[in-house]
Amino acid sequence: MIHSNSSTLCSTKSARQLLRKDNMNRVRALHRFLLPVLFTAGILVSAASCSMSASRKSFTGKLDEIDALIGQGQDADALSELKKIEKKTYDSWSRIGIFRRYNQLGETERAERVLRNGLRKNPKNPELSAVYAHFLLRNGRYDEAEKAAECLRGTQYGSIYSEAYLNEVLSSADSAGSGEPSFIDMKFYPVYLDAYEGTNDSYWLRNCAVINMTAGDYDKALSLQPSGSTEPEDAYFWSLVAYDGKQYGSAAAFAEKAQALYPDASIHSRHSVSPIEIASMLSDAYVSLSETDEAENVRRSLLAQLAANPAAGTDYDESYMTMMPSIYVDSALYAESNGDDGKCGSLLTYAVDTWPDYVPGLIAYADFAYRTSRPLEETPQEQTLRDKGLATLRMEKYDNRTTIPVSDAEFRMDKSFAQKNDPQLYIARLDLKYKTDRSLTVNDKIADVWNELENSTNGTDLYPAALLEFAVNKLLSYERTEDAWTLYSRYIISKYKFDAGRDFWEQAVSHEKEFTLQEAEYAAWFAAYQRYADTAERLYEYCVYESSGIPEDGENKKIAAFVSTSSCMNLAMIYSSLGAVPQSLDLYGAAASRAVDTKQKGEIMYRMAVIYAAQQKNREALRSAGYALALDPSNARAKLLRDKLSSK
Repeated sequence: MIHSNSSTLCSTKSARQLLRKDNMNRVRALHRFLLPVLFTAGILVSAASCSMSASRKSFTGKLDEIDALIGQGQDADALSELKKIEKKTYDSWSRIGIFRRYNQLGETERAERVLRNGLRKNPKNPELSAVYAHFLLRNGRYDEAEKAAECLRGTQYGSIYSEAYLNEVLSSADSAGSGEPSFIDMKFYPVYLDAYEGTNDSYWLRNCAVINMTAGDYDKALSLQPSGSTEPEDAYFWSLVAYDGKQYGSAAAFAEKAQALYPDASIHSRHSVSPIEIASMLSDAYVSLSETDEAENVRRSLLAQLAANPAAGTDYDESYMTMMPSIYVDSALYAESNGDDGKCGSLLTYAVDTWPDYVPGLIAYADFAYRTSRPLEETPQEQTLRDKGLATLRMEKYDNRTTIPVSDAEFRMDKSFAQKNDPQLYIARLDLKYKTDRSLTVNDKIADVWNELENSTNGTDLYPAALLEFAVNKLLSYERTEDAWTLYSRYIISKYKFDAGRDFWEQAVSHEKEFTLQEAEYAAWFAAYQRYADTAERLYEYCVYESSGIPEDGENKKIAAFVSTSSCMNLAMIYSSLGAVPQSLDLYGAAASRAVDTKQKGEIMYRMAVIYAAQQKNREALRSAGYALALDPSNARAKLLRDKLSSK
């Protein structure tokens, strides 16, 4: 049976948040990177006297004389000489030289005329166009500047056009009173690229990446990354891009780079990204790579740093409040998965005390409270020992366990819901109510589910995703399979606009990558239930091995980070039924290593024992059956199989 997993280890990052509003402040600074190069080039051309003709030498000499007059404050004489020599200009650089000196003397009309005359003779000259566009920009004539710089698009001077274009967009929006335009429109893409080429400022590449990601082209976005990052802010951005594109190895590498750069970073960069954000990103990337130990090491290191310097948290108030709750909860879940309930309970208690409205924390807290409050299912032998005041190690471990009262979890959830009205929290609270209120009948709970669906519809057969998952899960657990299938299939048909004339399962397989992981897991389960073995196998393989987006490495397949262990077990069972026994055993083994619940782990070991027994491998079968009983003494099937094998 598929189960919903309320403990989410990481939240999706969105690189779209990284389109910086202050980028537009950089528009007005673009010319500083380019125009000095133009003027320097003009000086260099003038200085190359050994290859000049006599007339050019004379022209250059006159410019030197004019510079001397200007330097001596004899502006009138300098202006008189400029008027004489203006008629002797012979190329774009000589015109730029005349322009620069007119401009220096404050003769802006004459300066502009020199450039315009040159452009009449050579309309597409890049140097004249760049200098003229820059002149117009400095004088606030953005519309004219954009037209003058049009020919510079895609050239080495393209950043001049970018500045002109963006300033014109802003100016037009101001004039129309329409507010700031959306700068993630594709029409800005080449403008940003030109700006990057002229300035080598990676902010512009980031804007391009955001546009690509908005269009869903994550590979293109990641391909824009510069050859190297020198600031943690930049490396962190590209880690977000890689993460959203499911390139988790690259995401981890960029986050590691950001960590390494942080100690020596500029003040601006340190204010733009915090160690908490970087650690959170790195931890999430490791989790997505199924490197849970590495992820926990990152979290522990961060918690140790903050413990050693508590005041450091206040330096990163925003990231501390938004990301630290998930750091604590993720570490708590890691501790739980490794059997350390003491640490898990401590971390969860701190999380809900510090962030009382953090929904994933409240849900994990409630799950822990419910699990630790359940009575131990004791064998008859254990009951006899308890009556005599004795206990096994298992019983002692249970008696000394860390517990949280369910009533405390209920109180915290109700208090937060009253203030925040969070639908996810409401569903979790409802689930806890169903598990603990013994007075409710199955029919009461089913009626409650349908009422919630009716009250929460947001379209024909459409509901909030969390509520849909909850409802399907509950209907399946109450053995209302046909009702669950009807609800689920109608939802999928409506959400993904399936063609009524085509087979549902054919369309489901073609849409598998568009499904949420939970939707795909339910699709696989229903396909298996309806005995569509090939379809179920395909959908489960997508969920188990492909849903994380990590490319397969030959036969060394990694289980996707967020797929449920139940789905792994179901696929292993399908492999076994189709005769793919080695794949089945491998997957069962991997599923056992990630299972948290001891009963579930015991069931996996029992299934492995059954396969070994069918292969006449009695020693392996006995060992697996013994493990199953050690994990879950109440597993009657495992006991029966062990006894049967032992009698041979």
